[in-house]
Amino acid sequence: MTHASLKKYQQVNKSAAQEASPYQLVAMLFQKLLDNIATAKGAITQKNYAKKGTELSNAIAIIGVLEASLDFEQGGEISNNLASIYAFCSQELLAASASNDIDKLNEVAQVLIPIKSGWSDIPLESQDKVSF
Repeated sequence: MTHASLKKYQQVNKSAAQEASPYQLVAMLFQKLLDNIATAKGAITQKNYAKKGTELSNAIAIIGVLEASLDFEQGGEISNNLASIYAFCSQELLAASASNDIDKLNEVAQVLIPIKSGWSDIPLESQDKVSF
């Protein structure tokens, strides 16, 4: 994870991020991203559009951090695929925000959940070898 990406995330969750490994930071980012999407869905239902905007802005920022942490040399095709997925998710989050579309938020969550699950399934002994 780049220093700039780490600093951005530390601003969001300072104490936990300072003690976390790069692997743990990415896991925390995915969880926070999905939490932001879920909270935005609730805000749309409650017609709290300011909160929806804040939550989706934060979600898009987290996607930016995840994208910035990709290592295209080490990650090759996987990094390229993730970059495409992250770009798609950002576009869909923007569209969902503009139209208050909960279905689009559900679609983005359904794209991200398997990636988060795959990340969480990396064996402990391999976590320090993970390349972004």
